[in-house]
Amino acid sequence: MKTNTITIMASIVIIIALLLGACAPVQTPAEPDPHPAEKTEEEGTIEDSSGEVAYIVDPTADPEALKALAQSNNGFALALYQALRDQDGNLIYSPYSIFQALLMTGAGAKGETASQMASVLGVDPNDPEMHNLMNALNKALTSIPENLRGDSQPLTFTVANAVWAQKDFHFEQEFLDTLAANYNAGLKLVDFNNPEEARNLINLWVAAQTNDKIKEIIPQGLLDEMTRMVLTNAVYFKAGWSHRFDEQETKDGSFMLADGSAKSVPFMHAGFNTAALVDENLAALTLPYEGGSYAMAAIMPQADFAGFEAQLSAEKLRQILAELQDSSAFVDLSMPKFKIESMFGLSEKLEALGMPDAFDAQKADFSGMTGNKDLMISSVLHQATIDVNEQGTEAAAATIVGMSMTSMPSQNLTISLDKPFIYVIYETTTNAIVFMGRVVNP
Repeated sequence: MKTNTITIMASIVIIIALLLGACAPVQTPAEPDPHPAEKTEEEGTIEDSSGEVAYIVDPTADPEALKALAQSNNGFALALYQALRDQDGNLIYSPYSIFQALLMTGAGAKGETASQMASVLGVDPNDPEMHNLMNALNKALTSIPENLRGDSQPLTFTVANAVWAQKDFHFEQEFLDTLAANYNAGLKLVDFNNPEEARNLINLWVAAQTNDKIKEIIPQGLLDEMTRMVLTNAVYFKAGWSHRFDEQETKDGSFMLADGSAKSVPFMHAGFNTAALVDENLAALTLPYEGGSYAMAAIMPQADFAGFEAQLSAEKLRQILAELQDSSAFVDLSMPKFKIESMFGLSEKLEALGMPDAFDAQKADFSGMTGNKDLMISSVLHQATIDVNEQGTEAAAATIVGMSMTSMPSQNLTISLDKPFIYVIYETTTNAIVFMGRVVNP
């Protein structure tokens, strides 16, 4: 994992499904894309195929079922956090992007492979209603808030999907139709016999979906002549704070690192009414974005950060967010500016979470993709960036899954996020977490 510049809410998930002939290893799957990248034709040849079903632009779903799906996403988010927290330094990832990419991949899983993926995701990828719900949740999360002021920064959260498939290679129509109808995953036929050309095409698409925040999600050498499919998913988020920080008030302050030493970093300062609470265990507050549909929650343990995050579960986070929703205070806030970039492999983490068969050439069953048990997940990579400053937040993320053949304030509070804290960015109706991470060294 590395810490660099980041953009606030953009998340890209790329699933590269490399479908090889029996006993031959394949590579990563990529997910469908609703907004084709410009200039790709300059780098290679893409042949679009409309498929046999149209994208369902207005999916209907029970609001309670949407909340249940969001909770499944959140459960996955916290399980993955526990798997990632042993890495050093800051962290940023998009559980929403990874969750959706795996759910798309799971649409082609069968048998025990599908059962294990269902256990990890908390939903059944073989249930057509789950994909309809994912479509409806995407629509809910990407809808523009109606109450944005005319002078507000436009709140942007986009989800894009695409399927990149080898020309003249067979894929089950039911699998392709599921992705087309529910994920707007247009089928793009490419020639993986020229892997570098295909790589450039997909990377250009990813860059276009992430406002150039992630320019090379697929490294050289990952694709080869055995690649047969790449599923790509990209999400991008950008929004301004409801209560902006005055840049003139930003001043250096002391941030206590996890080892007890101190570091001087720029702190933003503002005072405003918001949901907040302080007790002997933690200090927490909500930073809403303009439009009211998204917010960041910052949660800082008063002591023993490592112990707190080790015990942090989806239920514990739900309780904290519920307590925040019931609280109100005027907060004099000091908060560090931060930019973070993370990149890591997820294959071993996902195996440990409970879906080992998907990575086992002898046990993987993705016959829903091709009609045969000739695919396995060979690699899962994730990259994400986030930038939090006086104006707001911008973020982007990408995941590669390689497939191979086998109300009124009640009190006044002062909060200074001056030591390690966890942050989540979530949609406020469903509480669906779209980004999550920690700041231990801003």
